[in-house]
Amino acid sequence: MNVLPGHDWSRTVGLAAKDSRCGLSRLVLCLLAGLGVTGSALMAATAGRLALRPGVVAPSRWYGLLDPVPLDRPSLVPAVMLGGVALLAASWWGLCRHAARGSVSVRGVAAIVAAWAVPVILGPPILSLDVYSYTAQGVMLAAGLDPYTAGPVALGAHPAVLAVDPVWRSATAPYGPVALAFLRATTWLASGDLLRAVLIQRAVAVFGVAAIAVCVARIAPVDRRPWAVAACAGSPIVLLQLIGAVHLEALMMALGAAGLAAAARGRGVLGLVLTTTAALVKWPAVLIVVVMVAGRTITAMDTAGVPGPRAAPIRRRAVVGAVAAGRDLTVVATTTVLLSALVPHGFGWLHTVGTPSAGLTLYAPTTGLADLLSAMSGMDGSAVPFTDLLGPVRAAGVVAAAGVFLWLLATIRDRDVPATAGLALLCLALLGPVLYPWYFAWGLVPLAMAEDTRRRRFTAVTVVGSFLALPHCELLFVNHPQVAPWLARQGPLILVIALICATAASVARRRRSFADAG
Repeated sequence: MNVLPGHDWSRTVGLAAKDSRCGLSRLVLCLLAGLGVTGSALMAATAGRLALRPGVVAPSRWYGLLDPVPLDRPSLVPAVMLGGVALLAASWWGLCRHAARGSVSVRGVAAIVAAWAVPVILGPPILSLDVYSYTAQGVMLAAGLDPYTAGPVALGAHPAVLAVDPVWRSATAPYGPVALAFLRATTWLASGDLLRAVLIQRAVAVFGVAAIAVCVARIAPVDRRPWAVAACAGSPIVLLQLIGAVHLEALMMALGAAGLAAAARGRGVLGLVLTTTAALVKWPAVLIVVVMVAGRTITAMDTAGVPGPRAAPIRRRAVVGAVAAGRDLTVVATTTVLLSALVPHGFGWLHTVGTPSAGLTLYAPTTGLADLLSAMSGMDGSAVPFTDLLGPVRAAGVVAAAGVFLWLLATIRDRDVPATAGLALLCLALLGPVLYPWYFAWGLVPLAMAEDTRRRRFTAVTVVGSFLALPHCELLFVNHPQVAPWLARQGPLILVIALICATAASVARRRRSFADAG
């Protein structure tokens, strides 16, 4: 064998192996992109049809993608929808793994996520009819009606009412004045055309998700940016619920993420204005405002107490903290007053924030716990009705969420502001009276921006949330009428048991890690 003198063959072999790995990585990423687009397309083709309810007349059939599915005979449409969610979730998981290993850049992640989003951007509203409620509330404002005192039914026989879910036609709006001003603006821009108003809201949702991705990329640590963008913007919850279903969470979390990004770059007042605006879209963003004010107050106190010849005593630090908190609260109060003037009775939403709790989500942990307690009370023959337990258990869940929030504030020095806000919002979503999958976006967006996020837990919450509230899956069991009632009856119990087991496993794993570190 002839060997060229002076040639570094080991370096040549190493470069060849690296090129081979890069080629394989590109092939896998192309496969993930294709599978994700397929899953997104399947959702666009099925989830809008299944979201329709009897008595609902959408403003467009969307070239057949909103043809109703018969509810009295078996159908494979839900199976196709489930397959679409599974493909998109699997593709997202694979992209996050590659991004965490550094196999793909932020630009590569953005290109793949954009490809996944195309079908749901072009398709009809999916999974939910909430966008039609938003549109009807915009029409109400344009007609001089107050959504805080009456539901869309006040419009009479208007076509906007026919598109609203019958459950919510009489419900008052639980959204803030910024949200209602936005909805009134979409009605004005659409010249009263319902379909055009929906398209404008979809465009704003797309812009909001893009803004979230930019904010995440700007403040996430450099080595985590590809994963953070993939985990957040590419999440099935974000793509399907914020863009596909056109929920107001896209606008709320875009403003919240922009506020967190501004504060992280030293523009605290702008950050407070933006996060307060987010809270005036939907109230859960108030938790971001509180965490930001607490973080800035503690930072001011710690800065005043730095050891040195001019270190402030404890009393002086308390005064510095009070001044900082007062200044920030003044910014928040001023922003709230000014923006509440955007619509008539701008503070009316303070009386309607409980509107969503009028619904019942069987997979909410509080609902499952009430069901479990009702079943356990029946062991001695005197069962307490589920309806009697639901209210107290929901109240206990809110109290528990408040307790966790106070603990997070007390230990805020142990983590950064996005992580604290994300954990608080995720806890609120899980322990609140009702749980919808788009509620997970409240906490997942700030957690993606945090310096240190437990990726396995983030992935588990996202995947589980992606499969919640999928409409009319019971059509798979029409020929087996006993299956759907059994799932509805036992599902909450299974959920509570699964949560208990997952919590116990997490605590045990953490104790083992502490023991190994010690």
